[in-house]
Amino acid sequence: MGIKRHIKKYKIILAAFIVAGITGCDVLHDDLDQCDLFLKFRYDYNMANEDWFAEQVEEVKVFVFDTQGKYIQTLTDNGHSLKSPDYRMLIPYRLKGCTAVVWAGKTDKFYQLPTMDTGDPINKLTLKYEPENNISNNHLDALWHSGPLLMFSSENISNTENVSLVRNTNDITIGITRGNNPVDASKYDIQLITANNFYDYKNNVGESSKNIIYHPCSVEEEDSKTALQTRLHTLRFIKDADTTFSITEKASGKTIDIGGKTTINLIDYLLMSKPKMMGDQEYLDRRYEWDINIRIGDKEENGYIALSITINNWTYWFQPTDM
Repeated sequence: MGIKRHIKKYKIILAAFIVAGITGCDVLHDDLDQCDLFLKFRYDYNMANEDWFAEQVEEVKVFVFDTQGKYIQTLTDNGHSLKSPDYRMLIPYRLKGCTAVVWAGKTDKFYQLPTMDTGDPINKLTLKYEPENNISNNHLDALWHSGPLLMFSSENISNTENVSLVRNTNDITIGITRGNNPVDASKYDIQLITANNFYDYKNNVGESSKNIIYHPCSVEEEDSKTALQTRLHTLRFIKDADTTFSITEKASGKTIDIGGKTTINLIDYLLMSKPKMMGDQEYLDRRYEWDINIRIGDKEENGYIALSITINNWTYWFQPTDM
């Protein structure tokens, strides 16, 4: 009878632990190797609401901080293992309750992350993009962010924590049409200026962020839709940031008049194509591929006036046309 009472008492205590989110690993510390935890990454914060992590992400860096926001270590993984739909990153049990900040994608070529030493504060973790003379005509490596994330809180009784990624880079295709005929976009100086080169650990643009002058990629991709179009690659668009856009014909030096202006805030026009039930910043973060076409007049007197701008099949007309 005494044994039965002890077994019943043990079951009651175990049930209480489970209800409280406490596992045997929290109580028995002699074999934590049997208590591993995992991070499961997802990139479904896109217009399709589909998980494209395995398809697009090639590297993951997880920066781990203690409960006081002090740096502990970085966990990194890359290569073929990330392509498996069942991929999870192993997290040692001792890191339960710590905070994670994730930067995913290849960061070594274009971006700068600080060297983190044990005990460094979490706000030291920043990401910068500093092209020469603040002029960018690079095909930037795709970049994602997540965090800060409390890993395996007491409410989470699973051994797997889901990590949702936000894409931090844009691919923009630019085309120019004169009348109904596309023209060679390389004959125009296409320029986009915005201050988005500096991000803190929360993925906010830092106060010290500089204006970056984005130009079309100097070496275009072989899979470009057409040789008449060109592409820009930029960092994340921010709703309230000035994003100055202009197109100037190189031969004449004349700038195309877009809605009565030689420069426009491109964000204003991108948001015009937003679905009604979606927030502004959510739309800018979910959509990373932008297809923009400027239609200009086909006669000498209006050849430098934009008749319309089309963004991802949405068209805004500036001038009436019979075409």
